[in-house]
Amino acid sequence: MIYKLSNATEREQIEEEFGVHFKYPHLYTPSALVNGFKETNVCIVTMQDKRRISFAIWGLMPQDFKEDWYIFQNNANTLNVQLQDLEKVEWMKESFVKRRCLVIVSGFYTHLLKNGKTYTYYVTLKNGKPFYLAGVYNILEDGFQCCALITAKTNAFVSSYHDISNLAPIIIPKSHADAWLTDDFDINALKEIVNNPPEVELKANLMADEFFKDITHQDTIIHPDFLER
Repeated sequence: MIYKLSNATEREQIEEEFGVHFKYPHLYTPSALVNGFKETNVCIVTMQDKRRISFAIWGLMPQDFKEDWYIFQNNANTLNVQLQDLEKVEWMKESFVKRRCLVIVSGFYTHLLKNGKTYTYYVTLKNGKPFYLAGVYNILEDGFQCCALITAKTNAFVSSYHDISNLAPIIIPKSHADAWLTDDFDINALKEIVNNPPEVELKANLMADEFFKDITHQDTIIHPDFLER
């Protein structure tokens, strides 16, 4: 499971990379650490609005849910969901069929156990560009969106830097974005993307412990001083 993301890319770079624009551009702020254990927003592109980037609360709740985020998350952690959830949990089925989304990130954080300690790595594309993660979303009673990452078994690269769980987000290359968001979908094709995600080139940097202790920098970028060498 993954509970910490990063979206440290400037708005103009995101829009140029994906060819889509923010619905509310002035609300976007780059953030090096997006902590799922706190109520927070992530940037998404949805099936219903494929040409614009909007915001969603990270943590899936049922369609038209009326209570607060923390009430639901205290009972059911839905930052990450698996294909089996999307197939068997009734209120999630509709999300997978009707409300898939792409979550925009610059990276995500993984954790490796070694010599009795936990080491944190920052996983990004090798080229350093922002990328999409597979997700689903719902619309709450007050009109706000909420979403979850879809996770699957880690590949060989990610498992080298993440062994506290065997699950990780599914990266959707730009070339597969339209297929993920299409209304004219084949459910088996979607499952194939989840079970056998397209290969992408990744890199992982070991993070210094100070990064997570110093909150002053976390709304900007990851400074090289916080990368272990």
